[in-house]
Amino acid sequence: MEVDTHKPGKVKEFLAALEGRRKVLVLSHNNPDPDSMGGVFGLRFLIEKTLGIQTSFGFRGNIFRAENLEMVHSLGMGMVPACELDFRRFDGIVVVDTQPGFGHTVLPLDMPIDAVVDHHVSPKTASGFEPRFVDVRTHVGATCSIVTEYLMELGIEVPPRVATALLYGIRTDTADLSRNTSDLDEQAYIHLIMRADRKTLAKISRPSLPKEYFKTFRKAMNAVRVFGKAAVCSLGQTDNPEVVAELCDLLLRMEGIEWVVTGGLHEGTYYISVRAKCAGGDAWKLLSQVMEGEKGSFGGHGTVGGASIPVGDDSPRSLRRIERRLMNRFLEVLGERKAAATALA
Repeated sequence: MEVDTHKPGKVKEFLAALEGRRKVLVLSHNNPDPDSMGGVFGLRFLIEKTLGIQTSFGFRGNIFRAENLEMVHSLGMGMVPACELDFRRFDGIVVVDTQPGFGHTVLPLDMPIDAVVDHHVSPKTASGFEPRFVDVRTHVGATCSIVTEYLMELGIEVPPRVATALLYGIRTDTADLSRNTSDLDEQAYIHLIMRADRKTLAKISRPSLPKEYFKTFRKAMNAVRVFGKAAVCSLGQTDNPEVVAELCDLLLRMEGIEWVVTGGLHEGTYYISVRAKCAGGDAWKLLSQVMEGEKGSFGGHGTVGGASIPVGDDSPRSLRRIERRLMNRFLEVLGERKAAATALA
């Protein structure tokens, strides 16, 4: 899918692509994160406010992370699992924070895609989908920033709930404007911070956590190995795949570490997260080299990336083989294969 170069008035093209529709499904990627959820929430508001078209928020998978669950609950996002949707009731689809052809996105094959709004590097193939409107900006840190720009261009006042969702999406994908940040991300952040519900934002950012959460991290710390400037860790079997990304973010704060790779197996899928702290770190490029020949899918943006690999045999022996193979590949590409492994304790 070709990446559109932004120009003023892009929002008008987006709305024009939806003209004549009666009911639109706004779809996130599977297991949606705050940027995907906030982007969907903001676009639904925009569509209903300007066109009066009824919309629904569809998603597949699960939401595990405590902050994300609090976001859904506190903001009343009205998300509907795809298995509960009658796709025949919709005559159009908007895809947010993902694109056709990504492995973590499943689209109804017999429905037209009206629009794609995203900031990730496009997949090589898009499975024959030809959206009427495409706005993919890989230089922007968050899809929520693009959606905010649409609202700003039309002069629409953003209500607190929508502003909070969009702002939290930007905060999480750019680590509070500290990574992969563009001028638009900064402008959107400033615009939204004046309109967001700060008490709700604080509640979402610091939810209560169960004891099992800390037990998982204690186990993970024992499994961390450092190879030169790279830290790697596999959680093995995990009940919460979101912990893979959380652990990756935490380990990146370790002194002297420039790359972090974490992984974990959940319900037949091995999830991988990658983070870079070094200047010019390209997570997508790293994953493209490591994932060559694998059956799974991957994506990334700047210093952040992730992948998933379907696993037919989830026995302990098979899991160990996957872990060894992938971690050796990462270390090879990073030039740390010959480095001695050290544990944290």
